[in-house]
Amino acid sequence: MARSFVVVALIVSAFYFSCVLAARKAPSVDEFSIVGKIYCDPCHFQFESRLSKPIEGVKVTLVCKKEDTNNVTLVKEGTTDANGVYRINCGGDHEEEVCEVNADSNHSGQCPLVMINKSDRIVLTNNMGFSSSVRLVNPLGFMTEAIDDQCGKVISELGLDKLDD
Repeated sequence: MARSFVVVALIVSAFYFSCVLAARKAPSVDEFSIVGKIYCDPCHFQFESRLSKPIEGVKVTLVCKKEDTNNVTLVKEGTTDANGVYRINCGGDHEEEVCEVNADSNHSGQCPLVMINKSDRIVLTNNMGFSSSVRLVNPLGFMTEAIDDQCGKVISELGLDKLDD
C-alpha cells in the first residue's frame, strides 16, 4: 500500500511540475518572414500575365520608420532567387511604424523600366489579427522597353479587348 502511495505521489508531482513548466512562457519574440516576388512584364500591363518572367538577383530592401518622426528603425535586405522570390527575416514588433519593401531599380537585365508599384507596405506586428509569422508582399515588377508581340493574344485571352466595346 505504501508503495502504491509513493507511485501515485510521484505521478501527481510530475504532472504538477510539468503543468508549472508549461505555464511559464519564454519572453515573446516577434519573428517575421517577409516573402515576395519580382517579375518582368513584357506587355506593360503592370500585373503578372502568362508572359511575365521572374527576375533573379534584384536587391529588395525592407525599411521601417516611426510614423510621427520618420526616423528609420529597421533596414534589412534580401535578393531574389531564380524564381524571382525573396525572403527577408526580421525580429521585433513594429506596430507603431510604417514598414515598406522596395525593389532596387538599378538592376541590370531586360526589364529596365520601373513600374509604379516598385514598393509595398507591410504590417509587422502580431497585434493585427494575423496568425502566421509569414508576411506576403504583393508582387513587384519591372517592364521591358519594347512590348512583346504576343501581348495582343494575351489581351484577348484575358477578355481585356472587350472592355472598349
